[in-house]
Amino acid sequence: MKSLKKKIILPVILVASIGLLSLALIAYTFSKKIIINNIETITEEKVEKLVVNVENKFEQWKEKMEMISTMHAAQTLDYNTVFKYIEDHRKFFKEYEVVLISDIDGNYEATNGVSGNISDREYFHKTLEGQTVISEPKISKSTGNPIIVVSAPIRDNEDKIIGLVAGTINLSVITDIINDEKFGNYGYAYMFDSHGATVAHPTEDDLFKSANKDLKNIIRRMIRGEEGTEYYFYNGEKKLVSFKPVKSTGWSIGMSANYDEMTKSIEMLKLYVLITSVIILILIGGVLYFLTNSCVKPINKLKEYMEVAAKGDLTVQSNIKSNDEIGVLSNSFNTLIKENKRLLEETLEYDKLKTEFFSNISHELKTPLNIIFSTMQILSLYSNKNELDSEKLNKHINIVNQNSYRLLRLVNNLIDTTRIDSGFQNLNLQNKNIVEVIENITLSTVDYVESKSREITFDTEIEEKILAFDPDQMERIILNLISNAVKFTNPNDKIEVNIYDKKESILISVKDTGIGISEDKQKIIFERFRQVDPLYIRKNEGSGIGLSLVKSLVEMHNGNICVKSKCGEGTEFIIEIPVKLVSKEENESYIEEFIPQCNIDKIHIEFSDIYS
Repeated sequence: MKSLKKKIILPVILVASIGLLSLALIAYTFSKKIIINNIETITEEKVEKLVVNVENKFEQWKEKMEMISTMHAAQTLDYNTVFKYIEDHRKFFKEYEVVLISDIDGNYEATNGVSGNISDREYFHKTLEGQTVISEPKISKSTGNPIIVVSAPIRDNEDKIIGLVAGTINLSVITDIINDEKFGNYGYAYMFDSHGATVAHPTEDDLFKSANKDLKNIIRRMIRGEEGTEYYFYNGEKKLVSFKPVKSTGWSIGMSANYDEMTKSIEMLKLYVLITSVIILILIGGVLYFLTNSCVKPINKLKEYMEVAAKGDLTVQSNIKSNDEIGVLSNSFNTLIKENKRLLEETLEYDKLKTEFFSNISHELKTPLNIIFSTMQILSLYSNKNELDSEKLNKHINIVNQNSYRLLRLVNNLIDTTRIDSGFQNLNLQNKNIVEVIENITLSTVDYVESKSREITFDTEIEEKILAFDPDQMERIILNLISNAVKFTNPNDKIEVNIYDKKESILISVKDTGIGISEDKQKIIFERFRQVDPLYIRKNEGSGIGLSLVKSLVEMHNGNICVKSKCGEGTEFIIEIPVKLVSKEENESYIEEFIPQCNIDKIHIEFSDIYS
């Protein structure tokens, strides 16, 4: 037999291993996604910051050129005065290598003493159109350095453009701005102009030429003025880049990050998760071994108790006390043993009840048979002596009939009880006026009830209530209840049959002013073969089947029956039947109609155990 410890420990360790590894994988994947998203967000924020910084710088440079262009000396093309002003404010204009003033034909003079013509420059023509522009990177004619030019138009007093003022800024200034923003140890920023030329880069003069296919595609997107975040490989390293255009120039700035550097923490996390999982598994194994030992011991003890109980000793009780499942199991075992003892006692009680029932049945069968047999003997004796007149004959015939009805009722009840238990008893439901049916049944018993010195009345809240019920079985239910009322009342007592309308249901009440039923006996009167009084002391005849059969027939109508009673004050049986209808086809399929005047034989059968 496989050890219980192994059955518990091995599956738990296996499940825990799978669970921890799955959890570790999910944690790693989720954390990796969060970290990468965070890296992407940071690069996007950094490139956004760079774009804002560059845009602000460009605006400052434009404002300075526009300020010079509005000077009176500039409007009169007084080069010397303008240059002297710039020299006096060199700190303010420190970003500019050279400042030049050009007339409308492109002839210029510069602060470094160089003169020439710039009519071939693209920025010259854009400026003469009235724009303050920043040029694409180019080589300075006066210094030979890579520069950008910031130029603003000069207007006279009549707002006519008469030339331009321009300042050259070394590309290294822009490179310094770009390089100020870094990401980690290996992340950097770079800038391209609208033609794809490298404006700023920490190592390369022309990044596009040295780029692979993926990077070239990214650069092309940057040139087109798009923004986004992409991954690419450069010199064997995986990189992340976020890029965004500088709207005022059509240039684009990218912020690059080294993927392996940024995700190094993820790899460390993976190692930590793996080590932690192994440690947790070892701890789980140790704790599980300890817990299994603590659980198996009381289980083995409980098993010994069960083996004792299995041998038939129902006095055994478990003394295991704990607040866990073992304790619950121990209590359940004790409860089970007690329940088995109770069931055994109930079985013995049932056997006793069964013996009493057969005694009742024997008595119920024997008594009418003896009466019939003795009556026939008396009739035979009278006949032999020629002393049989019509009065004596009728009297003894009535005795024979009553006891024959009594036997017939007992047999019918037994047969119907068996049919109900086996599921072969069906109702013939018809849509009929239940008020009329109950009234006819009640009125049909008036003569019989009055002959027993009782009074019976019928009353109703409504004159008509159509619902689906079996008239024959309803007749049997009502006659049985009236029979009980007659049997357990005294002369001059009253019996009332009432109908109450509850809209969704109908209440039928059979109430008497008889001897009543004690509260402790009310619980058993609907149980089969049970009677309020035992055979040897009871005053009235009966097999104990009637009320059980009534309850079954009521429940077959989807209804219920209850009793209200007080000793010495009377008893009321209340039946509640739901108001439902059957279809027209089902209603018409039952051809036999209920006879308004109840058959007197049925009354004799149901009332057969009532004696004067």
